[in-house]
Amino acid sequence: MTGSGEWRGSAELSALLDAARKKLESNWLRVGGNITVDLSDAPELWRLCSAISRSNSSLHSRARSTKLDLERFDVWLSHPLNGGAGLIETLTEQAQLQDKKRIAADKAQVRSDALDRAREVLGGGTDREWIEYWIASLLNQDGTLGGRVSVDALAVATQVLALLPVDGMSLTELAELATGDTKALAGGGAAKLVLDALSLRENVPRPVDPVGIRALWETAGVSVDALSSRVLVLGYRVVENHTVARWLNDAADEGVPFPVTVDMLARGPLTNTSSTVFVCENIAVLAAAARTLGSGSGSVICTDGQPSAAVHRLLASRAPGTTIEWRADFDWAGLHMVKRAMDRYDASPWRMDVDSYRRALDARNSEPLKGHPTDSPWDPELSAALRDSGRAVMEERLIPDLLADLRVGLDD
Repeated sequence: MTGSGEWRGSAELSALLDAARKKLESNWLRVGGNITVDLSDAPELWRLCSAISRSNSSLHSRARSTKLDLERFDVWLSHPLNGGAGLIETLTEQAQLQDKKRIAADKAQVRSDALDRAREVLGGGTDREWIEYWIASLLNQDGTLGGRVSVDALAVATQVLALLPVDGMSLTELAELATGDTKALAGGGAAKLVLDALSLRENVPRPVDPVGIRALWETAGVSVDALSSRVLVLGYRVVENHTVARWLNDAADEGVPFPVTVDMLARGPLTNTSSTVFVCENIAVLAAAARTLGSGSGSVICTDGQPSAAVHRLLASRAPGTTIEWRADFDWAGLHMVKRAMDRYDASPWRMDVDSYRRALDARNSEPLKGHPTDSPWDPELSAALRDSGRAVMEERLIPDLLADLRVGLDD
């Protein structure tokens, strides 16, 4: 047995200990198996390996590499002549060993738990389609959480999504309510994950420009800018008598479309007097009603695309018992919008039926459908007809019929 006096502190022993550390840290700190030793790492390394292995024939000094059994190395180190400390104890005295397998397994468990938490928190309702799409977008092919997704960001995004929709709450308020940190949604991974989820929930492309991002937040009732977020109304008379209420009533009496911002809505309630409120998607419908019906139009709200924070805040102050007639374009995003309005506001589809679609489709050419297909629970034949035709119809094509409804709607 070659004693420690010869090898202690030598380059040869250091080379073996370094190789052993790498092996143990990648193998659950288990002393077992072999390490491959590059004999060129130190001049007499071949001789030390021969001594540890107790080989009957010493390694030739010209050999390039050899295998060294870690259990034999452990026994050799444990001998009193070689220090009396085993492999793990010797390595730990130099520097703490890192159980990299355990660390990786713990991280994997944390990531798995984060996914389970997201499914648990967000999966309780009936609207699961977008949740499944969103979670699928976070996964590797093996079903584990992708490395690009931060566990902390996913936790924040899950907390935020669980609170949505809101009615005109600011982005910083939402961040504070969800996480206790007003800056938690100021860009970064969590905000990106929430926006990815909202784009799937609303069945719209993921925006990259500031205007599109703000509009996407507003679909969930989040106000990024209280002055820019607005809703256009026509004939929207209210019972209150504060400044904004008087503006609304004057505009309704004059048949003038009126923009209402989140800032205006925050200054006092605006409770509609009409028992029926009509909601359309496109400004062209509102403009036609103002031009044709003027003050004789029923109460109309125009979302101008996806509903904004101002839309949600205005509808949150509606009079009890108000009937909401809601429509949008005949496309996947439009069907999705109406479906969500039915869930959130108990709205009734306004000329969003298969017969209206087919009549409009036959009138003239239409553009191809885009986005993820969805269903139309109020009229299953409608979504089937969209699938069959593959064509979208914008609601402007129905303006004559819509104006007829608004003329009658004034009597409500």
